[in-house]
Amino acid sequence: MTEEFERPVRRRPRQRVRFTRRFYIAISTIVLVIFIIILVAALSSGGDSGDFVDAMAIVDGLNEAQLNQLKVNEQGAVMVLEYHRIGEEGRWSRTPENFRADLEFLYNEGYRCVGLDDYVSNNIDVEAGFTPVILTFDDSDPSQFRYIDENGKTVIDPSCAVGVMEQFDEEYPDFNITATFYVLPTLFGQEEYVSEKLSFLVDKGYDIGNHTINHPSLADLDDESVLEEITGNISLVREYLPEYEQKSIALPNGSEPQNPSLLTSGSLDGIDVMFEASLLVGANPAPAPCDCDFDPLRLPRVQALDPSLDTGDCGIYAWIQYFMENPERRYCSDGNPDVVTVPKHMIDRLDQSRLGDKELRTY
Repeated sequence: MTEEFERPVRRRPRQRVRFTRRFYIAISTIVLVIFIIILVAALSSGGDSGDFVDAMAIVDGLNEAQLNQLKVNEQGAVMVLEYHRIGEEGRWSRTPENFRADLEFLYNEGYRCVGLDDYVSNNIDVEAGFTPVILTFDDSDPSQFRYIDENGKTVIDPSCAVGVMEQFDEEYPDFNITATFYVLPTLFGQEEYVSEKLSFLVDKGYDIGNHTINHPSLADLDDESVLEEITGNISLVREYLPEYEQKSIALPNGSEPQNPSLLTSGSLDGIDVMFEASLLVGANPAPAPCDCDFDPLRLPRVQALDPSLDTGDCGIYAWIQYFMENPERRYCSDGNPDVVTVPKHMIDRLDQSRLGDKELRTY
């Protein structure tokens, strides 16, 4: 009896993919071109090898070790700074020298300016490892924007707020200086220059916000009076900038109207009120745009005042010191405006409905 064995199935030999020399040359060329583009982009602005490393990080994305090293946290707090006069030092005033010192200290501590509207809409574009900060000015005091005569020419007074900021922007363009000015009918004084000043601010990327007409506490007014105050301010600005849309209001004395819906859907005499944000008076940083506690219609501000006058430890330097001691509490950018990066232990504070089309990354 003979045993029958199953004949083994002969398999076709695998065909190895062979790349030609031309293929390798093409791939090498593409890689080299990308390398050169990144290098030129990093160095053309006067950067050095560190800038190149930063550029590579942006292309590849920060790895987990880099995220930990930089303490990236786009769920951290953001300071909305509140300024008033630029003149003698006081509770509601900073000298020009101290205002510039504020800007320098913020710059050296890794803060970079963003517009209030970009913060509210969660379109924060700040370099990796840096923190956004928002500058605001109330009351449109003449010390904020003033023209002077210099050798027969009309120039911006270098000691006014705009003068200080414009000079700072020339020296530190990467600070991305910008601010929102919440105006009253004074409109910075110098009536003959009102139109020129407002146009200058808009052209230079500053914003103009609403601060009512008479600066009343809105909680004390009926609905019609609230709308008269707000729409009166809108009309005032449109006399000089007909197409300008105010996106936010700084509530006088931090007082909210009894009917908050007036701020987002009010209307009077054909003028609609549709603010994206309203600002309070103090006295702490605001939540990140994706934080569960974020409320664009009740944004707190940090008052910019001298430490010697800060009896409540709630001013600019008290909070900067707090973030120096607690860096994990402040907003720290991942450098990619299309991604929201959050430490895993803070994910429960994230309102994912506010992500929009942005990607969420945790580490």
